[in-house]
Amino acid sequence: MAERLSPKAREVGTKGREELSRRLAQEPVTIERKELRYPKPLVPEAGMMLVEMTRAFAETELMPIRQQIDPDSRKDYKLIDEVAKKMMATGFQRVNIPDEYGGVGILPLVNVCMALEELARADPGILVAVGGISWSFLPAALAGNKAILSEWGPKACGDEVFIGCFAMTEPGGGCNIENLDMKGRGIETRARLEGDEWVINGVKTWPTNSGVAHNYTVVCQTDPDLGDEGIALIHVPSDAKGLTFGAFHDKAGFRGARECEFYFDDVRVPKEWRVSYPGRDAELFHNNLVYARIFSAPYANGPAQGAFDEVLRFTKDRIAAGKPIRQHTVAANMLADMAIGIQAGRDCWINAAYLYDHAEECGIKPWDKYMLSRASIAKMFCCDNAVMVTNRAMELMGSYGYVTDMNVEKYWRDVKIIQLWEGGAQYGRLDVARGFYDYDQFYINPIYEMLRA
Repeated sequence: MAERLSPKAREVGTKGREELSRRLAQEPVTIERKELRYPKPLVPEAGMMLVEMTRAFAETELMPIRQQIDPDSRKDYKLIDEVAKKMMATGFQRVNIPDEYGGVGILPLVNVCMALEELARADPGILVAVGGISWSFLPAALAGNKAILSEWGPKACGDEVFIGCFAMTEPGGGCNIENLDMKGRGIETRARLEGDEWVINGVKTWPTNSGVAHNYTVVCQTDPDLGDEGIALIHVPSDAKGLTFGAFHDKAGFRGARECEFYFDDVRVPKEWRVSYPGRDAELFHNNLVYARIFSAPYANGPAQGAFDEVLRFTKDRIAAGKPIRQHTVAANMLADMAIGIQAGRDCWINAAYLYDHAEECGIKPWDKYMLSRASIAKMFCCDNAVMVTNRAMELMGSYGYVTDMNVEKYWRDVKIIQLWEGGAQYGRLDVARGFYDYDQFYINPIYEMLRA
């Protein structure tokens, strides 16, 4: 075709390409004002400072090595352990541990989630090695259990990485444990009181940090006939006699975190290491479910933002039919849908986290069904959107989105497990419904009774 063009046309084409190259060199990847992602009236000043610190840490310490994390997980985890050590500088290891034990206390969930999104944008898996302890120790902090906090609080806030694990899921039941309609009867790990000790038997699988944690907060059932009154949260050290571990699960993504199946065979711990008392342990457990549903939303939104950043960069510089990909209308529409989902998701989890932080003022309990519904809305939306965003990013980048050098394929693999944990995408929607009417899986159905007769 070049031979059929006149000299004048070729000259115009050359100048056009030169002008395009000059413009692309000067055009920023994005003109978004990052400081406006979060509504200032809802965010304490300390939260914005935490965001800036964690964003800087993610950029300098995590982004440069994120492509090495998956290969390291197939070897010795040396790099992952080194990064976990560096991450202590962010203070996440001390969150939700009272200051008298060296911690920073129970921080507003809004602040925690803002920092989580920034760190998860770099790598959501490696973050939980240090951050997981804030979830596992939250019940003991809320209960003010001095026996637990004095035993492990100073260790968790020391100079070495101290890892916590909230041991909930079981191989036989999955989300039965989280199902409010089952009232704790789906928990198969049993705890019985013998003198001054709890004796625990059962199996757990998939809890994040299992196999590497120093301390386990174990969700147990003392008597299924008691329902929620039988739920017990009991702390168990990793070196407890009778506690054994299987091999780590080999996963498609989220390889910076480790999970395995582990077994309790007459594991004995002091009775003071139960977090609270019958009934209150159930409230604290349900509170942890709400807390996790909310923080799962920024966990997913971070990788979605990371994938969006990557595709903005790629579509700015990649030329198709004479102009950058993102200047084509169809691409601009796809990018807009991604941006809509990310910011709407962010607004959703900020709203849920703010409501959790001010639950008493709003006349609700942090663990009640309405709060669980709002938390589940945030998780469902952000996780579904993150899966969509990473898929769309791949579509816009073509084969380049599928190679490890471009980061998007890792985001794509990492976000799927976030959608699956905490009851998954389907069960979570049942908890959404609970905020709008008295949904009950075991609602009386006369037709069934007639058929059984």
